[in-house]
Amino acid sequence: MKRILSAIAICILFTMKAYSFTQIVTVQNHVFTPATFTINLGDTIKWTWLDGSHTTTSLTIPAGAATWDHSINSSSTSFTYVPGKLGVYNYKCTPHFSMGMKGNFTVVCAQATVQISAGSATTFCKGGSVLLNSNVTSKISSYQWKKNGTNIANANASTFKATVTGSYTLTVTNNCGNTANSNAITVTVNALPSATITPADSVLICKGDSVKLQANKNAAFTYQWQKNGVNIQGATANSYTTKTNGNYKVIVTRTSTGCSKTSQPTKVKIQCPGFAQIDASESLIKVFPNPSTNNFHVSFPHLNNQQYVVTIYDNKGNAVGNKKVVSGNFSFGDDFKSGIYLIQITNNNEIVFEQKLIKE
Repeated sequence: MKRILSAIAICILFTMKAYSFTQIVTVQNHVFTPATFTINLGDTIKWTWLDGSHTTTSLTIPAGAATWDHSINSSSTSFTYVPGKLGVYNYKCTPHFSMGMKGNFTVVCAQATVQISAGSATTFCKGGSVLLNSNVTSKISSYQWKKNGTNIANANASTFKATVTGSYTLTVTNNCGNTANSNAITVTVNALPSATITPADSVLICKGDSVKLQANKNAAFTYQWQKNGVNIQGATANSYTTKTNGNYKVIVTRTSTGCSKTSQPTKVKIQCPGFAQIDASESLIKVFPNPSTNNFHVSFPHLNNQQYVVTIYDNKGNAVGNKKVVSGNFSFGDDFKSGIYLIQITNNNEIVFEQKLIKE
């Protein structure tokens, strides 16, 4: 209990010293009480009348300090003075000076002290921050925050918002030039994990088919998949397979720090109606083999010298090949990367054939 009371007393004293102090001097019986004292620059002196008719009048004072001469009596019961310079100030009561009614005070530069504290946790994820606060004694005229011992540009307020890893301190200077350095606070900013989906951007699939969305794998990560901004219940593996339209994202969290990052969306769109016939008199257009590890072959059994346009799209909807066909068969795709593609064949600007292709 005694330790707690002592700590409270120290805190009260520490807080009080941050404010200006007023020294009371009583005037009575041909005596200034106290006759001699020491104050800090910025403190105030107040002479207070108790009896008689007196003055407080400056004698020898520091160069540049303001002189004073004021009556202290029943009609003028007090006078205040704030010294502006360091040094010794001598003064007197004019009518009773011969009786030894005089006094003096010394103005000194207070010792500056400063402590800093954190307004919240000092370990957090990138994008967060912590407000560092200062508690000072005496009147402070300047503040300079430092990171790892180096001045932080434009960090000259009594508080500082830290957003990067480092050891932070504060140097203060009081109104008469004394400086003080604070304790250090270490701030740790944890990096966010990477969060990516393969395939990225957009994917086209045929109705009834599915696509596997793969997040970046790491045993130190946990995962939560979202569709259109809403968590998918139970979708906490590093991959997710879907058959439906939507914008899919994954939230990746590093388990050791709790820091999370949300990936860019992959848009899944169903756009593959199947294949159609050229006309009732013609056989179906055929593409084979499918899947293929090398070429795909296209067969037009009854082309009859008609012109067709064959276009190949990747799974993002980008055209990666285009050919006008006037002969019966051709091959393509040996230079394609593994993935899902769409072949579309048109005749007179009308789609007559579409089919999903898988390159292994």
